[in-house]
Amino acid sequence: MAHTGNVVISGEGYDVIDCETCGFKHVTPIPDKLENETLYRDSHYDDGERDRLNYYERDRDWWLMSYRDVLSEIAQFITPNDDNTLVDIGCGAGLFLEAAKGEGWNTVGVEISTIAANHCRDKGLEIINSSFDADLTSLPENIKVVHMRNILEHVPDPFSLINVAFDKLASGGILVVGVPNDFNPLQEGLRKTQNYKPWWVAVPHHLNYFDFDSLEALVSKCGFSPLSRFSSFPLDLFLAMGDNYIETPSIGRECHLKRVNFEWFMENAGLSSLRQDIYRAFSNLNLGREAIIIAQKP
Repeated sequence: MAHTGNVVISGEGYDVIDCETCGFKHVTPIPDKLENETLYRDSHYDDGERDRLNYYERDRDWWLMSYRDVLSEIAQFITPNDDNTLVDIGCGAGLFLEAAKGEGWNTVGVEISTIAANHCRDKGLEIINSSFDADLTSLPENIKVVHMRNILEHVPDPFSLINVAFDKLASGGILVVGVPNDFNPLQEGLRKTQNYKPWWVAVPHHLNYFDFDSLEALVSKCGFSPLSRFSSFPLDLFLAMGDNYIETPSIGRECHLKRVNFEWFMENAGLSSLRQDIYRAFSNLNLGREAIIIAQKP
């Protein structure tokens, strides 16, 4: 497949193009699939730079609340019960699986990292330690939801992954796919007015760069019918207000906790529905740190 399009940014040994073929921005040259899988199987959770599992576990109650918001969105289209299976691709620390089990879903996680898979199994979660591809035959039947967040930006061929999800889902099943909302208006504004470098471009870990429209177009090309959009807190707002968490990690933690406090306030005040409405509204403005599309298999 030929990938052509205008170069939107260049770095050391790569360009990011707005690909006319794919309909979304991605790095070129595209790395080899085996090389990419090795990166995540062997080093993603043990790279000496960041304890990613503990990063999630230390804020576990907030993550569970955040995931329940998305599960509430899913429940508008399919009712959770023990006969309906939800599969979480790249389940990491397993917190989305925990939240889904708490809402009544039968759950299975697929995780390529052995370290992360064992972490989840220690919690009693059902995990398949594998990549998610067409050859994966150990998945249960009657899969009604495939949840895939923070995955597509990492893989050389997002189309293949979405097509596998389409094939594994039962008729009428739901796909939930979420990615960083990159090159969004706030990010571009910060580049233009305050000379921020494009901090969100993170090769070789992030290969693909989406917004709501390009992500929706991708799932549509793969046969899904989009149903709704959802977002998350627009952390770039802190940068616009002068809190430079890009250069100062300690400020990043402070900004994160402000976001956490805001969302717990909404929860404790009985305003969780309003919080969800806010993030739906952000998605319609192409704002929010994450672009989430919920779509259905015919």
